[in-house]
Amino acid sequence: MTQSTQQQYKKPKAVSFCAYPKLVFAWPIIFMGLIFYFIAGSEPSEGLAATLGWIYLIGSVVVILTLGVDVERNYAAFWLVMFVALFFVGRWLQDVQGFTLLGDIYNWFVGLELRYDRGFGLATSCLLALPYLVMLLWARIQHRWRVTHNEFEHFSWGRADDSLARGAKRVRSTYPDLLEFLLLGAGTLIVYSATGRSELRRINHVPFLPLLRRRISKILSSRKVTVATDQQQQAIYDEEMDDEDDYGRGSSSSEGSHEPGQERL
Repeated sequence: MTQSTQQQYKKPKAVSFCAYPKLVFAWPIIFMGLIFYFIAGSEPSEGLAATLGWIYLIGSVVVILTLGVDVERNYAAFWLVMFVALFFVGRWLQDVQGFTLLGDIYNWFVGLELRYDRGFGLATSCLLALPYLVMLLWARIQHRWRVTHNEFEHFSWGRADDSLARGAKRVRSTYPDLLEFLLLGAGTLIVYSATGRSELRRINHVPFLPLLRRRISKILSSRKVTVATDQQQQAIYDEEMDDEDDYGRGSSSSEGSHEPGQERL
């Protein structure tokens, strides 16, 4: 067996992944509740309890925002610039004009005397852990995808399995929510036809998408197991073009539309 043949066998023959509901981004709350239970101990110091409390609160707010809204890259950059501008304007007003609004807000939060309750955190983690595990199992049963050299397969238990098997496909990854990307490297995987004229599938909430995208690209760019003749390739292309023309006539009003949040990160 030659070296080139050995390298060909080492190439991945398929890539499997799952698309998850948004509950998958709740993992920081479960993780913090379990870890902080042991870090805090039975009698934590005032400083440690306050620090853990603020970490837990900020982490919970980030998770709630991730579950509730989609923060695009441009919006996130805008709010970051606004926050930095307000911070420096507040410091300037405090030093020059004696206006201490930001300082008063900070002192108000400090005056709340926030403390982490290890029992509350652990109870929250336990109550979320069960539906979280069920969600992971359900995603593997109902929303599992498999990519090979020649097709995209969707497996769903109790329903008809779906397969995109004709011709080469084009794949694009987008990141409509910056928070989803920060928490789990998640984004949206879009499958186009070989000509790039029609969107065939949109797979949302795919974790670790940058790594998965490289593996899929390697699969699609590797040599197919069976090599079709020129006539077969032309027949596949012509059939796909006819299908796209039919699709365009059926939804001409929506062709060229752009949904919000499909920008690259």
